[in-house]
This record gives sequence, structure tokens and C-alpha cells, in this order.
Amino acid sequence: MSYNKERLDDKFKEEYKKLNPQQQLAVSTIEGPVMVNAGPGTGKTQILALRIASILQQTDINPNNILCLTYTDAGAVAMRKRLLQFIGPDAYKVNLYTFHAFCNEVIQENLS
Repeated sequence: MSYNKERLDDKFKEEYKKLNPQQQLAVSTIEGPVMVNAGPGTGKTQILALRIASILQQTDINPNNILCLTYTDAGAVAMRKRLLQFIGPDAYKVNLYTFHAFCNEVIQENLS
């Protein structure tokens, strides 16, 4: 294991330990949907970034097979920064869009 991979894994473990039991369950559940219903500033972005990292650590899923949607450009930027902390350069392989940008891409790819 490379030094960088170990550092990313350590960062993941450090942040995972800070979560409460319900948040840890949301992160460690890698099969099926998980609903995180919480107010502003409660860690939803952190939980989602950690869940993506957890899925990539525990499975052989390719980062470009993950779709992550946010409501705002600021949310997308924040998510990408969090992903960089936990999965490194693979964060740029995760399909991360706002809902509008994703829908626009689907439309542009299917104009006919």
C-alpha cells in the first residue's frame, strides 16, 4: 500500500470515528439507498463523501460508475473537496453534478 493510500485511509478512519451511530450506519451501508434527512450544517456532505469512499474501499466499483447529485454549484464544489480528502485523485472520476447540469448533459447526449 502506498503512503498516499495509507494517508487517505487514515483520514477516512479519523473522520468516521467522529460520526454518531446513525451517521456511521449511513456511511457503512453500501447496498441500496440511504436517506439522510437533516438540517443545514449537520454533516450531510461529509456523510455522503464518506459513504462514497466506503463504497470504493469495500467493493471493486469503479469511481466513474458513481453518480452524485447536488442542488447547487457550491454543493458540488464542497463535495469534490471532501472526496479529494478521502479518495484522492479518484474524486475527479466520480460523476458529480448539480441536478440541472446532469439533466442538461442527458439532454445534450440524446438530442434526437
